[in-house]
Amino acid sequence: MPVAIVTGSQTCIPKEVADRYDIVVLPYGLNIDDRTYRDGIDISPEEFYRLLPNMDNLAHTSAVTPGVFMDAYNRISSQVDGILVITIASGMSTTYNNALIATDGFENAPVKVLDSRTAAMAQGFVAIEAAKAAKDGGSLDQCYKVAEEAAERVELFAYICTFEYLKRSGHVNAVKALAANALSIKPVFRFKEGDAVLAVKKRSTVKAREFIAEQVERFYREKGSVKLSVFHAAAADEADDLLDKIRERIDLDNEVLFTEFTPVMGCHTGPGVVGAAFL
Repeated sequence: MPVAIVTGSQTCIPKEVADRYDIVVLPYGLNIDDRTYRDGIDISPEEFYRLLPNMDNLAHTSAVTPGVFMDAYNRISSQVDGILVITIASGMSTTYNNALIATDGFENAPVKVLDSRTAAMAQGFVAIEAAKAAKDGGSLDQCYKVAEEAAERVELFAYICTFEYLKRSGHVNAVKALAANALSIKPVFRFKEGDAVLAVKKRSTVKAREFIAEQVERFYREKGSVKLSVFHAAAADEADDLLDKIRERIDLDNEVLFTEFTPVMGCHTGPGVVGAAFL
């Protein structure tokens, strides 16, 4: 394959899909008390969400380091003509900068780094589209262009059940978090252009799922087709219900990727997250 596609574990790409398209998935670090785990390797989502309620201290994440990127570049450079790295939104993590740092002085193969400006399976779809182009024989520049265009088209909507973890991790205004919890609001966020913005407030998770299903349908009607992933954090039944609501509205001809938030995502959002990413 002329081009290797590299991305991070927080994309939540299922292993069988990553293997199918030869996507190199690099693990983020997850620090729980005095131990560091490699996301998706040393700890599974099921194990993490079981431990989460009883943790003495808030779990912390660490970005993919320049050293990990450099090791990956060295490992795969002899097998390809180029490397395309697709990272989480640069405003959310140092991963993008770390991937760039690792390219400094690296001459074994050309490397390009793309800021996907999104996260989770929305970023996963960007990596998958680039990997498909690579399998079709696309050059590094062509694969980059495919990924760039996919990043423009991809969407992600999700709701969270508690602001507690976002508040503790410093990713949301504490006053807003407390107010939202007091009112039992279920906020639905849209992740676009590198930032999560509030799309709507709903009074129940059922209403929140209905809203997300409506967004998938709206984009489907506008574009004529959709590639879909439904994801959750320890909320499989609710994610099943969301998928049912989407199926009631549109015909899904493509494979639906049903995924669970990895621990590095879940430690910031807590359990109960349900959403859809689609292209």
